[in-house]
Amino acid sequence: MSRSKAWKYIGVGLGGAVLGVAGLCAFVLILFLSLPEYAKPSKVSLSDIGCLSGMNEDMASGKCIITHENLTALAYATEGIDGLDLLQHNPDPALIRQAASKIEDDDRLAFNLYRMAAILGDSHSQFIVGGLYSTGKGTKENDLEALRWLHESAHNGFRKAQLRLAYMLSKGEFVEKDDVQAVQWLKRAKESEPIDTAKAEGI
Repeated sequence: MSRSKAWKYIGVGLGGAVLGVAGLCAFVLILFLSLPEYAKPSKVSLSDIGCLSGMNEDMASGKCIITHENLTALAYATEGIDGLDLLQHNPDPALIRQAASKIEDDDRLAFNLYRMAAILGDSHSQFIVGGLYSTGKGTKENDLEALRWLHESAHNGFRKAQLRLAYMLSKGEFVEKDDVQAVQWLKRAKESEPIDTAKAEGI
């Protein structure tokens, strides 16, 4: 093989290698630039979150209400516990919340009691359950369930939940940014009863 032909093959080889490296670099760059889009957590619309498990939407009030099936399940779970006979009378969810706030060494039991009070309509417990789902304390971490409970608590007039929801909407934190709704929740919080920290248990 002549020297000129050898240099020709070497030049073609080097040119191909350079093009290959350039193509690989371009691919890596495109992939790197697109990663932030995939890394961004998707924002949730409050209109799409729906009601909690075991609850149905009350179309008249726009709130969620407990289903008969969930009440039956609660009654079965609390059978034999003094003062919690759900089928005979309506227990006081605030008392259940206070009992949960005194539990120090069993996060799972405390969560279950808070959730029971929340299902029975205690807005304070609903706020607490949302926080427990958010941190994964006593249950599996679940941001969507946390938002659902926070939303339900705010709908039921718990001022701290209304303020938290207004903040999240104004900042676009986990939910879609919505300044109009944020202002509406701020107005509702202004009209709600202030939290009596002396009586509040479990915050």
